[in-house]
Amino acid sequence: MLFDPKPKEDPKDLFDREEEISKLRTGIKYPLTLLLGIRRSGKSSLIKVLMKEEDALWIYLDLRKYEGKLYLNYRDLTQELEKALNTIPDKLRKLLNGVKGVNVMGLEVKLKWGRGKVEVSDLLERLSEIGEREGKRAIIVLDESQELRKLKGYNLLYPLAYAYDNLKVSLVFTGSEVGMVYRFLKLNDAGSPLFGRAFVNVTVPPFPRDKAIEFLRRGFEEVGVRVKDDELEDAYSNLGGIPGWLTYYGFNYLQERDHRKALDKTISLGVSLIMEEFRNFLSIRRGAESRYYAIMRVCVKGCRWSDVKRAIEAKEGVEIDDKRLSELLQNLTDASFLIKENDEYKPADIMISKAFESPINMGSY
Repeated sequence: MLFDPKPKEDPKDLFDREEEISKLRTGIKYPLTLLLGIRRSGKSSLIKVLMKEEDALWIYLDLRKYEGKLYLNYRDLTQELEKALNTIPDKLRKLLNGVKGVNVMGLEVKLKWGRGKVEVSDLLERLSEIGEREGKRAIIVLDESQELRKLKGYNLLYPLAYAYDNLKVSLVFTGSEVGMVYRFLKLNDAGSPLFGRAFVNVTVPPFPRDKAIEFLRRGFEEVGVRVKDDELEDAYSNLGGIPGWLTYYGFNYLQERDHRKALDKTISLGVSLIMEEFRNFLSIRRGAESRYYAIMRVCVKGCRWSDVKRAIEAKEGVEIDDKRLSELLQNLTDASFLIKENDEYKPADIMISKAFESPINMGSY
């Protein structure tokens, strides 16, 4: 069902993503793949569909729950690995026995994170061996992998580089905060363990207007509901081409049976989600909140670097360092709240514009 708000798992529920799924299918044959796109573009659906279609040893870590955390520690990482390993077939779990820091009690895998802790490189090595034994490739998916940049006290890049160079393992990193994924992996940093490694890059863009409207029309046809063309056009004008927002609108329409109510409900939910995500972004940037809010307000219809500088200096009554201003803008761009086209910054999604248009959402800022 196209209007099911949960990530899709059935290939027939994927709409117009044949190119992306084909690239991703190619990518998992190689050591490193990036699956990138702004929030609610459908990345998780692509992964889950491929997990059903491709016979492989899949290890899927969902890191979204760490979005609001200031940092992660090794315990957090091992708990997510433990959860993922307990989803693989029983007979394969038993083969993890013998790895330092791994206990298989009955059919449950437990990983040590303190004294005698499991080493990620050892675990990846064993998964590679199991995959070879079973005639399957081991594929490790780190969904919303930008959260791993918060990992303290352990450099995950070293075991990942070891796996890339020596093991029959595929690593798939998904990310909504595109620039933050690159910051974490440091692929272009000469001092990084992953520097210079080749990778497959799969981008998941919003739907263009015609595809967005076709998506809505087909979703309503699935359930035998007719919606006026001008209402579909209005939905696209207000929501853009992000599949998640279009899905919420279709779902809400089926509940309300009224275009305006469904649209208002979708926008209200969308703005709330955007602001929650922005507050999570600010949670590790204490002291700069008012500046980030000011930038988003100035850039709601598009802005240039000089516009932002004038606005902040007028608000604060003092000069802002040019380097610091560029850093603030880069952080917002890396987190996919803004995009930069030529010399102009603008919201990455029409719903982000709506969230920062209203003074109500600005609080005391």
